[in-house]
Amino acid sequence: MRFTKVTSIDSAHDAEDRLFVMFHGYGNDEYEMIRIMAAIDPEADYISFRGVVERPYLGGDAWYGKDDTDEEIQRQCSAIGDEVVDMLDSTALHNKRVIPIGFSQGGYLAYRLFAEHPEVFDTAVLLSPAFHDPSDADDPDAPSVEESMVLEDVTDSKPKVFLGYGDLDTEVTPERRQRMRHALSTFADLSDKIYEGMRHDVCDKEFADIRRFLQN
Repeated sequence: MRFTKVTSIDSAHDAEDRLFVMFHGYGNDEYEMIRIMAAIDPEADYISFRGVVERPYLGGDAWYGKDDTDEEIQRQCSAIGDEVVDMLDSTALHNKRVIPIGFSQGGYLAYRLFAEHPEVFDTAVLLSPAFHDPSDADDPDAPSVEESMVLEDVTDSKPKVFLGYGDLDTEVTPERRQRMRHALSTFADLSDKIYEGMRHDVCDKEFADIRRFLQN
């Protein structure tokens, strides 16, 4: 698997500063998340990844195909997450608080990283994330989020997660949004925000809420 990424890390920053690991939405590229991070914290250290699936003719990239099944998407995102964690482990960033942040497809990928590697990530910021975990009705034998987590590394204090959706979002169905909330509630202290009049997008109010969330 080949990754393209843009990295901005200030060598003068304290080793315990935050590092944002960023994943863009469908049809975009690594600069989408750089623009979003500039609105949240222009001084932040980050690694912004480009999707591994190219869109020929249309341009932009993705993390998985729109016609892929939920099972295929979950498997693809888990494989990407394992590769990203291996890359982080090979850098001199061990003391930093590492925070995955993603939009849409990238939001689901950030969620999978956070759920499957709780020993690596401090918290997570999920912006209008897609959701592809199978429900019990889809596959009663599918492993739950709780089973996929490294439970011995999870303390009694639940990790905090920011989750934001627009109330007019038609890309992620209300049923899938609710399933995302339910999955997160099983292991995270959830800051759940709904933005009136926002579609499958981001907004200034959401950025302000994220800044407050990160200060706590």
